[in-house]
Amino acid sequence: MDFTFIPYNPAVAEPKQSKKRKKAKKNPSSTAAPTSTVDNAPANSSTLPPTATPVAAPSTAVGGVVITPAPTPVLVSSTASPVSTPAPSATTRQQGPSTQPSGSVLNDLVTYGSSSDSDDSDGSDSDSSDTVDDSKKKKKNVNDFVEIPEEGVPSAQPGIRGWHERNPDRPVIPLRTGRSKQNAETLATAKMKHDAKREHTEKLTAAIENIIKVRNEMAEEVAEAHGVKPELVLRRLMSLGSRRASRKISLFNAKVHSLCKRQKMLGRPIKLKEARRRVQLDPEWEDIDEEAEKAMRADLLLHREVQKHGARATGTACMVDARHTTGSFMEELEALAERTGMIGFAFFTRTHVHDKTVPVEMGSWGALDFFPEVLKMDSRDVGAKFELWAIARDQGALGTETLGSMCKEIVKYNDEGVKLKSGKKKFRLNWSQYWTFMVVKNRLLLRGWPLDRPVCNPYDIEDIDSMRKVRNAMRDGSCFWHRLTDSEWEREKAKVDQMLEDGEIEAKQRKSRSDKNTKRKSRKSPEREPQVTRSRSNKERPRRVWNEDSEGEEDRETDKSRKSKKRSRVEADSRTTDERPRKKKRTLNSSKSSSETPDRFQEMQKKLRKLAKAKHVSTQLPAIVRGSRRSGPPGIRATPEERAAVE
Repeated sequence: MDFTFIPYNPAVAEPKQSKKRKKAKKNPSSTAAPTSTVDNAPANSSTLPPTATPVAAPSTAVGGVVITPAPTPVLVSSTASPVSTPAPSATTRQQGPSTQPSGSVLNDLVTYGSSSDSDDSDGSDSDSSDTVDDSKKKKKNVNDFVEIPEEGVPSAQPGIRGWHERNPDRPVIPLRTGRSKQNAETLATAKMKHDAKREHTEKLTAAIENIIKVRNEMAEEVAEAHGVKPELVLRRLMSLGSRRASRKISLFNAKVHSLCKRQKMLGRPIKLKEARRRVQLDPEWEDIDEEAEKAMRADLLLHREVQKHGARATGTACMVDARHTTGSFMEELEALAERTGMIGFAFFTRTHVHDKTVPVEMGSWGALDFFPEVLKMDSRDVGAKFELWAIARDQGALGTETLGSMCKEIVKYNDEGVKLKSGKKKFRLNWSQYWTFMVVKNRLLLRGWPLDRPVCNPYDIEDIDSMRKVRNAMRDGSCFWHRLTDSEWEREKAKVDQMLEDGEIEAKQRKSRSDKNTKRKSRKSPEREPQVTRSRSNKERPRRVWNEDSEGEEDRETDKSRKSKKRSRVEADSRTTDERPRKKKRTLNSSKSSSETPDRFQEMQKKLRKLAKAKHVSTQLPAIVRGSRRSGPPGIRATPEERAAVE
């Protein structure tokens, strides 16, 4: 299994601190100027006050380059001490593999002190030490944090829009808020619950460790019996998939969700086990009307959709989700290869320059070797190009999406889908008569229409968000053309008939004839003149046949041998065989007319004719060879006697 992260330089994000630095943080009053007490400080950090602590900003990996952005303010604790940050470090490039840091990547939020604390501090060592001691003595409570406003989650960095802000139409997964202050009864039983839970956890851990020990012993026995390594047995044993189908929404689950939600709003959240017990025993949840049941089911369905497809509210949440999902995907990819022998690779990257997610590439059973062996490219280069392409496409560098461009893309998808399902190369959509022409007549139905309005022509959509929804639905395949079966067609036809009766749609009326309601003459009327039709068949046309017996007379004969009753004309030529002109025998001399023949050859012809009368020489004009060129007709050479006679 290959699971490669982009190289990361932890030294840039988190500078090491010396022992003196740690002592100075514990006892700020005993330290001198910061320039003389701080060791191994970063070169780009400025002079800091005695109580300040430099906090590293989050780092982002882009194709082997680690970028450390500027620090950002987030939710602040009322008891936190003032903290300052150094200047942002410069961009560094690191080559070669490096280990992924355990916790530094996830610390993408930097905490600042409140302005009131910084104004009240007068710089004395005694005041700062008292503040630190008080903050240590006082126990932090989750209620001390600033409450999140209802209108939205603040951005991680000023001027930088997060994933949820770039997608306002997507629901946001709410952050987990702190519990309300506990009362005396809860505090009295808190220690008992904590001890009981710890004891239960210890017993469960011991049981699991015992199972693992027995499993390893059994794996060693099986490996020794079959002559393989124990690691192979364990890998085959644990290669079962962990992904299961989600359950359907039941009334019991809807009641449990409603109870948990109500208790959380009251500030007294309960656990799932307690909620299930209350729903089973409390008679309050037994007698519920149908409207309340439908409302609870819809609420649970909406909650599941938000948890499944909602946008993460912060950069840390996005990073943790991406890391967890890619890790589980890697396990499934490896397990699939073990179970079925199918191998594959996957690339994951961010889609915006301000996202904190780390690009990941993975492959099972050496599938990433396909790139250097076949494509002659490193897989990391492919991942870097994929990241650049994704970011450029998100920012519109590859082309701006307009209403017209998306409409053309939708028309293209519609034409291809209709031609494929209908089996006709030339098929024209009729959007105005969609139900009567497309559904009833041609049995083609558009499934998965994403808009609330009825199915319409893409050119009638004037909202760019609606156009984008339709385009995305056709691009990912959720909206497609479907060929109706007989049973489906009958149901749709009954539905269309009902719509026509109710007046929801109108059927296009056929255009009436131009001579409607006018009296026409019958075909057998004597006043009607017979029309002479012209035959278009080649077999019905007359043929001219030469008849030797006729000798110039024209006659017409009927061909009775054929079964068809078509007549053929037989025409004879008036000229006899003697009167026919004889074809002239083509000779070499007659290949050219006298006008085209040069005067020199005409003179030579005359001389040859005179010689032919006297000595019986051939009348054909011989070819006169001069050197390698032939001035006469091709294929004939003159003999020496003929040449001498001509000269």
